[in-house]
Amino acid sequence: MSITVRSMGRHAPSLLSFAVLGGLFWWGHHTGWRLAKPVAEAPHTATEHWCPEHHVPESACMLCKKDVGKAQAAQEPERHRHEGEEIRFAQVASVEAMTKAGIQVNPVVTDRIVPRVRIAGETAYPPTAVARLGCRSDGVVREVLVMLGAEVAPGVVVAVVDATEVGRAKSALMQAMANVDLALSNAKRARITAAAGIRTPAELEDTEAKLRMAGVAVFDAEQALRNLGLTVEARTLAGLDGVALSERLRRLGLPDDVADGGSANLVPIYAQRGGIVTEIRAVAGEAVEANTPIVVVADASSLWLSLPVPPDRVTRIAPGQEVTFQTVHGDHATGTVVVVGQAADPSTRRVPVWATVANADRRLRVGQFGTATITTGAATTSAIVPSGAIQFDGAQPYVFVQRSETIFRSLPVRIIARDGDRIAVDRLAEGDHVAVSGTGILFSATFPERMGAGCTDD
Repeated sequence: MSITVRSMGRHAPSLLSFAVLGGLFWWGHHTGWRLAKPVAEAPHTATEHWCPEHHVPESACMLCKKDVGKAQAAQEPERHRHEGEEIRFAQVASVEAMTKAGIQVNPVVTDRIVPRVRIAGETAYPPTAVARLGCRSDGVVREVLVMLGAEVAPGVVVAVVDATEVGRAKSALMQAMANVDLALSNAKRARITAAAGIRTPAELEDTEAKLRMAGVAVFDAEQALRNLGLTVEARTLAGLDGVALSERLRRLGLPDDVADGGSANLVPIYAQRGGIVTEIRAVAGEAVEANTPIVVVADASSLWLSLPVPPDRVTRIAPGQEVTFQTVHGDHATGTVVVVGQAADPSTRRVPVWATVANADRRLRVGQFGTATITTGAATTSAIVPSGAIQFDGAQPYVFVQRSETIFRSLPVRIIARDGDRIAVDRLAEGDHVAVSGTGILFSATFPERMGAGCTDD
C-alpha cells in the first residue's frame, strides 16, 4: 500500500465529517433553516373555531373575548366582590385536560386551627451552661478528683495542678507582708522620735511613704494570687508567725483530703457551677498550658434548641412563644422561644432562632435532632385549605374557586393562620370548591403576562 493511500485512510473519518457538515449547510441554505412543525392531533372537531393561543373554543375564550369574561364576572357572588378589585378567571380546555394537568378540586371545610410553625432543630447546651475548667498558668496536672459522668456541685475542687508561678506568688505575698511589718515598726519609731524632735519632718515623711509602698506590694501579691484562682486576704493572715503563715499559704484552697507533699505550687481547680462532668481532657502527670481545659462541666437540666427558620416564617415567631420538641426517637420536651436572630446565616440564608426546653429528667441529649413546633398565635375557626391550593403573585396569595367544570376564579385571599400544610384563609366558606393541586397551571392561565405571554382583544 502506498504512502498516499495510507494517509487517506488515516484521514477518512475527518473527511467524512466535513462531507456531512457540507451537506447540512447545503440543505439549510435551500430550506431557509426551517424544520417541519410536528403534527399534533387537534383537540376539537373540524367544525369548531378554536383559540390556538389558549386551547379552548374561540366563542368561549374568556381571555380573548372580553365580553365573555365580563359576563362571567357579573355572576360573581357579592362576598367575592371588593370595590376596585380586578376579577380574573382561569379556563381549562376540558375536564380531560384538567385530569391530565393534575388539577384536583375539593370542597372547602371550616375547622379550628392553631397557628404553628414546624422547624427541624437540634439540641445544644445553653451558652452559660458549660464550664471548661483549667489552670490560669502553665503547670502539670497533679490529680483529677472527679470521674466522667459525675455530678458536681458549685465550688467543688475537680483537679489540682502543680504550677511554679503559684509558688512564686505565695512567696511574694509572704515577703510583702514581712516588709509591711518592718515598715510599720519603722514608722512607729519615726513618729515617736519626730515628736521628740530627734527626726525631721522629711525623715518622718520618707518613713511613712515606705510603709505605704509596702502596703502596695501586699496588694499586688494578693492580686497575683487572685489572678491565678486563689482568693486570699493578707489582713486575715496578719499576726501569724513565719511557720504558721507558710503552712496556711502552702495549702491555700486545697481540700483537707488532698496531700500537698510539702509543695507550695499546688492550685485547686474549682467548678464554677454545678452540673455533669462531660469531658476529662488531661490526666495526672500531664503538662498543661494556661487556660487549657482539663475538666468540662455542663448543666443539662435545660437545653437550647437551635432552629434555623426560613425568612418567610420568622416574622411570625417571637420570644415567649410556646415550643414543643420531639426527637426522632419520640422523646418530648416543652419550652419557650428565647432569641430570634436579626441576621440570616450567609450560607443557608436562614434566620437562627433559639428556644429553651426543660430537661430535668436528662432524657434529652445534646446534639439530638428532632422537630420543634412553635405556637405562633391563638386558635381560630376559619376556612382551611392545603398549601397546594395557594399560589402567590408577589406577596399576594390566591386560591382558585371553581365556577364551572373548566372555569376558575382567581380569588385573592388573606392568610389568617398556618399549621404545617393546613392554611386558614378569609373570603372562603363551606360550599365553595377550590383547586388543591395543579394550581400553578391555573395561575399561569390567570396571569399570562407573568409568564411572558398574553393576548389582545379582537
